[in-house]
Amino acid sequence: MPAPLVVVINGSPLPDSSVSKLLAALAAGAREGGAEVASFDCYALSVKPCVACGPDATSGYCIFNDDMDRVYAALERAHAVVAGSPVYFDTVSAPFKALIDRCNCVTPLVTLPGGGTGFAPKWARTRRGVFVTACSSNHTHELAEHTVRGWLKWVGAKWQETILWQHPDDDRGSVPAALVEHARAVGRSLAASPPLTAEPPGSPPAGRSPS
Repeated sequence: MPAPLVVVINGSPLPDSSVSKLLAALAAGAREGGAEVASFDCYALSVKPCVACGPDATSGYCIFNDDMDRVYAALERAHAVVAGSPVYFDTVSAPFKALIDRCNCVTPLVTLPGGGTGFAPKWARTRRGVFVTACSSNHTHELAEHTVRGWLKWVGAKWQETILWQHPDDDRGSVPAALVEHARAVGRSLAASPPLTAEPPGSPPAGRSPS
C-alpha cells in the first residue's frame, strides 16, 4: 500500500510565523505517522486569478495552466488536506484566496443532460481537512474558517478541526510549545486515520459553504 498523502497549503508570507510553525509541526507529525507530505507555499506559487469561465469550460481542470496544475494533482491524491493562513481582513491571505478560487473547477458548473446547469464534483469526499490559523485577541477567525471549510468541501474534504492561536501580543511566531505539539499530534493522527466513507453519487456540495 502506498503511503497516505497529506497535502499542506501554507498561506502565510512568513516562514517564522505562528501559522508556518504549526504547519511545519503538523507535517513532521504526519511523516512520523508514515504519511507522505506535499507542501505548497502560496506566496511562492504563480497562480492566475479565477475568471469565472462558466459551465463546460474544459474537460480537464482549469483553462489556465500554471502552478495550480501541481496543486490539483496533489489534492486529487490526498488522504488529508491541511490549510493554514493568518487572518487578513476577516479572511485568508490573498495568495491563498487565489488558490481557493481556482479550485472552483474541482466541482465545476456543468450543463446537465436534460438542460440547465448544476455542480458535478470530480472527486469523492473522502479526505479529512484541518485549518490552521492565527489572529489577535481583538479579532475573530470565524469568517476565515467559514471560507476554508467551504473550500475543503469543494475539493472533496470534510473539515475535522481548526488549530487556532489567538494571541494578545504582536510578536511574530509566538505560538506556545503546547499548541505546536498538538499540531504534531494532529499530523500523526491524520496519517493513521482511515479514509472517510464516500458520499453517495449524485450528491454534490450545495454551494461554497461549510457542512
